[in-house]
Amino acid sequence: MAIRRNLAWIGLSQAFFLILNFASSVVIARLLSPHEIGVYAIAMAVIGILATVQTFGLHGLIIREPKVTPTVVRTAFTVNAAISLALSGLIVLFSQVGGSFLREDGVRRVMLALWPLPLIGILDFLPASRLERAANFRAVALVGLTRGVVSQGTTILLALQGQSYMSMAYGQIAGALTGAAAFNVIGRDFISLQLGFREWRRVLAFGLNSVSIFGVHSVTARISEALLGRIVGLTALGLYSRASNLNNLIWENGHVVIGRVLFVEIAAQKRAGQSLRQTYFTVIEVLTALLWPAFAGLAICSGPFILQVYGSKWVAASHPLSLLAIAAMLHVAISLTWDLFIVSGETATQAKLEFVRAGGGLAMFIVGCLFGLTGAAAGRIGDGVLSIWLYRPYIDRMTETRLPEFIPIYLRSAAITIVAVWPAALVMLCFRFSEHTPLGLLLPAIVVGVALWIVTLIITKHPLGAEMVKFVRRLNASP
Repeated sequence: MAIRRNLAWIGLSQAFFLILNFASSVVIARLLSPHEIGVYAIAMAVIGILATVQTFGLHGLIIREPKVTPTVVRTAFTVNAAISLALSGLIVLFSQVGGSFLREDGVRRVMLALWPLPLIGILDFLPASRLERAANFRAVALVGLTRGVVSQGTTILLALQGQSYMSMAYGQIAGALTGAAAFNVIGRDFISLQLGFREWRRVLAFGLNSVSIFGVHSVTARISEALLGRIVGLTALGLYSRASNLNNLIWENGHVVIGRVLFVEIAAQKRAGQSLRQTYFTVIEVLTALLWPAFAGLAICSGPFILQVYGSKWVAASHPLSLLAIAAMLHVAISLTWDLFIVSGETATQAKLEFVRAGGGLAMFIVGCLFGLTGAAAGRIGDGVLSIWLYRPYIDRMTETRLPEFIPIYLRSAAITIVAVWPAALVMLCFRFSEHTPLGLLLPAIVVGVALWIVTLIITKHPLGAEMVKFVRRLNASP
């Protein structure tokens, strides 16, 4: 019941957030050019490389700890504050490097506007972490919604006033300030500014492993973007950034949201000494049945979608978007990999695997860049295949499962995906997958596909379908 309630809160908030993000991205895409988006993207790429120092994962430490003692809290807060201060200084210091790398002064201006972000994060670190540990996802959801509205609203207003790429930077700052204020009001019982280093060994060990895992992933992703901007150009980076952001709308509002709730649950199960076997089977069954159709549909309809929503200047982003959606489907097949390593206390092992995966993924992306935007996106599919090959044996061991046991789940979700997307795929095929495929035919096909998807889930008594039925019954039973 607690999981359903938490998922409901996070799900509803993220549904609103998805609509908000999508609507604002459409407005911003109409107001700004691919080049302007590229300037902001390259600045964020440089900041992302520097932000490796902030991937200590102390938020996860607070959630994972069997017992959160005052000494652990003080040490985590102190280390997080020190890292955040260092990052702010690095952003200011390297703003000149980012500007000169592509001979674009706008990169320097964006970086200088964003240097306070890490400092703002110091203020909400403990309230946000403790609220999520307590599974108060209602508060977390409401804060996220408020932050998103302020951030996107500020960005749009400033873009309308001609602030170009700087509007996105100022929107980030406004949203961060709002989020920090809200977390400190709602989580005021968890506020603490006390410093300490008593548990520095435990925090340092956890943090270094997290940096090895999340830091390597973050750095390679940002280096990839920087190299794409350098090799293919800022306009190409802007197009790729738009495709990546659209793909991430589904990932962040589906996979990551559900993962946040389930991370708390599997951490609790692990602390209690329970097996993760059945929970993980359910996770994969639900996520593949939910997200595979969404990503497959996005891959099939990317051309008309981009043209009608964002305009002709963004059509070149459609092919990269299709390939990124396929890559995301591969990653869904091994969902919650990082979470499993964290709750199992095997972050050191994951760090070694992540070095291999990141290196191979970056190499494939760089080679792809030589063939343009489509080649770069295709490199992400190779990264997905490599991730499955590397992580699958460890997932099986940590969850007490075997790969053959997942084959029926994958086949079932694949069949559900085909049922959901075939009407739209048929329409697109008739028009040779042109971006000019009439929406008058495509939209009804999508609606039919969604209806068939729901009916199939219910008829086959799929766990996701069962949850839908329960939700409808609760709505009907409510006064």
